[in-house]
Amino acid sequence: MGKQKKKKGTPERRSLKSYMAITKTYSDEFTQTAHKFMRLIGLEPSDFDVLTKRTKQELMRIRHTPYKIYAQKGGRVPEAYVRFFNACLFRYEKQSYYGDPQYGITYYEYVTHGLTFIFSIRNYDQETGILPDQYPLLEKIKKPLVKYTQSNEVDHYSIRTTSFLNFLYTSFSQPNYRYYTGEEQCLTEYMKGRIKNEIRISSIEPERRTFVIDKEVRPSYRLGIYRAEIVCKMIEPTWVELPMVLLEAEDSRSVMAQLMGTRLTLPVYIQSHALHRMGERLDCFDNYSLNQVFTFTFMEPRCITATNGQRLIVAIDFRGKTIGYFPMAKVNGAVLLLSFLPLSSPITPEGSILQKELGLQFDDIKFIGLDKLSYYIKTNFNANPPLQKALKKANMWHLTDFVMKGSVEKKEDRIIMNYLTRNRAMAADEACV
Repeated sequence: MGKQKKKKGTPERRSLKSYMAITKTYSDEFTQTAHKFMRLIGLEPSDFDVLTKRTKQELMRIRHTPYKIYAQKGGRVPEAYVRFFNACLFRYEKQSYYGDPQYGITYYEYVTHGLTFIFSIRNYDQETGILPDQYPLLEKIKKPLVKYTQSNEVDHYSIRTTSFLNFLYTSFSQPNYRYYTGEEQCLTEYMKGRIKNEIRISSIEPERRTFVIDKEVRPSYRLGIYRAEIVCKMIEPTWVELPMVLLEAEDSRSVMAQLMGTRLTLPVYIQSHALHRMGERLDCFDNYSLNQVFTFTFMEPRCITATNGQRLIVAIDFRGKTIGYFPMAKVNGAVLLLSFLPLSSPITPEGSILQKELGLQFDDIKFIGLDKLSYYIKTNFNANPPLQKALKKANMWHLTDFVMKGSVEKKEDRIIMNYLTRNRAMAADEACV
């Protein structure tokens, strides 16, 4: 007879006391973070150390967990994406800082220990375990702490986390596949003495529609954009619609000023071919930057007529500069984006001037590489004055302003570097205004 397998017993549950216990490791880490916060708000670490052990333990009682990302039930988010988003978020928390970096408060410390410190100090008078003789000492900390947090709301944990996750959603969403969004949840678990911070992410698939143009079947996808002005909550795609009059009017700017709020609109769809061409021509743009082009293009859309009579939608980058054009067609009550044209295309206003100045055909322009953004970044135009002059005359010189990014081994590190670089650039632009 074979050996009988022993029945597995029920695993022992942790006692409530073990959840609520404050370990020496946690106490030391909390104290270290508290000392950093004291310096940040202009006090000395000794102003925290004078508190009694009982008071400190009361301040440490309700803990905050680091943010963790989960897939929303039925949200159709690949598990690999959830793992990758968590890896990116963890690296961001470890590599970025709360307040002035000289005080060394990482965002991870801020979420895990700093939030507990801030909330406990602000509400110390509601804690039954704190004796009244400690109130003056706590009030000395509370006043500068409240003043600092109120004047630095841009560093609020919800705003910071939302901003970074919105960046991730925009970096991974693809108009011909899925758009990503999420919802922040803070769950208070009284039995475990903690506040659990969660992000539930889900995906939205665009409507797929088939158009027939010149007897050719063209599968297309409803175009959505992430609106740039949304910064305090999780973004989700807004489906693009264009006013009918805009498609035919010569002066599209004046038309848009008159038609804000009009209901006479047509939904916008895009072919995979247009996305492929856009990626080819804007070959230095990552997925985030490509999605940003859609955002800035369709928040205040403009149309022009090409030299061959075709209607084009002006593609705009984050600086408000023209970066290319979308040829379009009005088909069956919708607008279909057919392709993406670089500024050097001979049917665009810029390309027609460039072609005339250089005396080149479009095949020559493609052979040289003028149809790709990387050419304008890598080329030393000081060594070719005629080309430099032609680009300036054609109003294409702004294409040389982009900077080629260096390579980073891990993709999650590259994403975080791009996010932090963009934030610093935006802060510098605001400082110059």
